Amino acid sequence: MFKIRYKSHHDVGNIISKFTENLKASKNDFLDLLNTENKNKQLGIYFHTPYCDKICSFCNMNRKQLDNDLEEYTKYLCEEIKKYGAYKFCKTSEIDVVFFGGGTPTIFKKEQLERILKTLNENFKFAKDYEMTFETTLHNLSFEKLKVMEENGVNRISVGIQTFSNRGRKLLNRTYDKDYVVERLKEIKKRFSGLVCIDIIYNYANQTNEEVLQDANLLAEVGADSASFYSLMIHDGSDISKEREKDKSVYIYDLERDEELHNLFYSRCIEKGYKLLELTKITNGRDSYKYIRNNNGLKNLLPIGVGAGGHIQAIGAYNMNQQMSFYSKTTETNYNLSMISGLMQFDKFDLDEIKKYCNEESYKIVYRKLKEFEKEGYIKIENNFAIYQLKGIFWGNSLVADIIEEIGRSL
Repeated sequence: MFKIRYKSHHDVGNIISKFTENLKASKNDFLDLLNTENKNKQLGIYFHTPYCDKICSFCNMNRKQLDNDLEEYTKYLCEEIKKYGAYKFCKTSEIDVVFFGGGTPTIFKKEQLERILKTLNENFKFAKDYEMTFETTLHNLSFEKLKVMEENGVNRISVGIQTFSNRGRKLLNRTYDKDYVVERLKEIKKRFSGLVCIDIIYNYANQTNEEVLQDANLLAEVGADSASFYSLMIHDGSDISKEREKDKSVYIYDLERDEELHNLFYSRCIEKGYKLLELTKITNGRDSYKYIRNNNGLKNLLPIGVGAGGHIQAIGAYNMNQQMSFYSKTTETNYNLSMISGLMQFDKFDLDEIKKYCNEESYKIVYRKLKEFEKEGYIKIENNFAIYQLKGIFWGNSLVADIIEEIGRSL
């Protein structure tokens, strides 16, 4: 049914942008909102640390090799926290989600992490059931840092494992071998009371069935609370893309093999007691990943740090550097299409919720397409919920993109 597999919700975002155009906004528009009361109290914060001390071969994210001690950046983040914390919108908010992404946010020294987190806790009020996540690598996460993080409110870490396979780890430029990684994760689970989540990449060059099944078996053995699992995406600018430019026979994509490896990994995780949380994430039931739920629901997210993006209500903000930010205003069409896409990212979605973001003609399109998908075995519709089947999980973002495309052409 599909010739192209969209692997990520970011791909769907690119489809949405074909049919909508955000309006220009100014810094004053953004600050005017921050000077108002936050009547529903909800607010998340995204921190970006655009530094790594080792660059993964597959990565083209907003990051650069570390060339300083990060003291200046630590001061900058603390000043930004104090600045935003003084606004009325933030003073009347309860933080439900904090996400430290990168880059590698655990690249800071222990004392720097402590200063950042203490400043955050001193300037913002947290909801009782908040989630605070740090992305990390194993080699940047000392037990001393982990202790400081937990003492200052961090209750979830996301560890970039990518694969346990020694061959795969070498290809992806990861530190440490399989045995060390397994033991280190087990020790982290003993020492940290929060959630320990990992990232897995499948379908790297010449990956075997045994390697992908080993990844599923070992993530269960170490007790990972959840795992994001992505087919290798080769982005322009990454080391792998540069390698492929030199040799076109490297990393040839095979769609059938991609689906085979996906299904092997997913099915083994289900056998191990995990369940689907969203199209690219499985959970043992402990992790609900509030950050991505908030993002898919377009909830308030304050961006702090170079490379951070977010939005307050309909005003988006992206920090290009410490001196310059860009602002935009979300149109109603963009909002509705993004909400439809967001709702469809999870294991099942309520058709009545989808209908809220459709006019009569758009919902007819959605329902017709969903019935076609059901006939083809991608989803099952029960009690007005669409539930992804194995085939649909693999093709999920292509299903979403197909619906968005047709709605977009009808506008």
